[in-house]
Amino acid sequence: MAILQVVADDPSLISLLPDWVEAIVMPLVPTGLAALAGYKAKHTPRPDLPANLR
Repeated sequence: MAILQVVADDPSLISLLPDWVEAIVMPLVPTGLAALAGYKAKHTPRPDLPANLR
């Protein structure tokens, strides 16, 4: 969310993009960061699951 705040405070960071692209990119930034964090998070094994579902 801090990245969104920085971009919102300084619109020159994305001013090179057309307005319609800015409207699409801004909501995708936190979504992409959350997806990346979830992908990179350490995953724990589930020993309670059957072997074919692990």
